[in-house]
Amino acid sequence: MKRAHAVSRNAIKTIFLISFVALCATSVFGDFLWFKIRNPHSDVAHLLDRRLADEEKALVDITMAFYAVKYGYAKDGSPLKDAHKKMSDEEYKNAVSQAAKVCNSDAAKGFYRMGKAGEKLLKAIIQTIEDAAKATGEWIEKKSDEFDKKK
Repeated sequence: MKRAHAVSRNAIKTIFLISFVALCATSVFGDFLWFKIRNPHSDVAHLLDRRLADEEKALVDITMAFYAVKYGYAKDGSPLKDAHKKMSDEEYKNAVSQAAKVCNSDAAKGFYRMGKAGEKLLKAIIQTIEDAAKATGEWIEKKSDEFDKKK
């Protein structure tokens, strides 16, 4: 009888230990089960393999806000700074990759230094780049279909 009590006590300790390790792993590794820890600044810095300057962090914020509005996450009145948490994995990945491209652009940094007018120009450039990428993808698809029809 005494032995059965010790076994259940050890099982409880094991369950608590596994739970503790799982919670620690969540905070260390970011994505675990249903938890998603997203930090656009660190994700962009990771893509660029360097630390971001304050100016570049501001450019990341502008780009993420632009994509939050574009994807419709500003409609419910939630702050734009938290909208990246609601984005799908694909939307977030796209926004972060575009933010990395913007951070590498000297022109974008110059527009940021211009103030509000520069911010509008920066948003227009982001949209233009995205439209060009989409048009290129459509062109490739169209030409691929034409090639397939010839055979």
